Amino acid sequence: MADHIRVLTGALAQIPYSSSAKILVRVDGAGATHDLLRHLEALNTARRTVRYTVGWKIGEAEEQAMAKLPETAWEISLHQDGTLQDGYAVA
Repeated sequence: MADHIRVLTGALAQIPYSSSAKILVRVDGAGATHDLLRHLEALNTARRTVRYTVGWKIGEAEEQAMAKLPETAWEISLHQDGTLQDGYAVA
């Protein structure tokens, strides 16, 4: 996890100040740790908004596993601010 934060810090340092007010960071499943996401949240300031996406491509194995879940396992997903994200679900 420390490696991810070090690489992220180095990447963000290369962004010109004039372009750093709104930043989107994409993290794949291997980098998606609670510590990294807390670090990303902590980067938000009054002058900078940092948003992120976390995920990976859903393959055949994931599709098969999801098909086995009962309908009651699914709930509407949330936006980063905690509001409901209609049309998307999590289990």
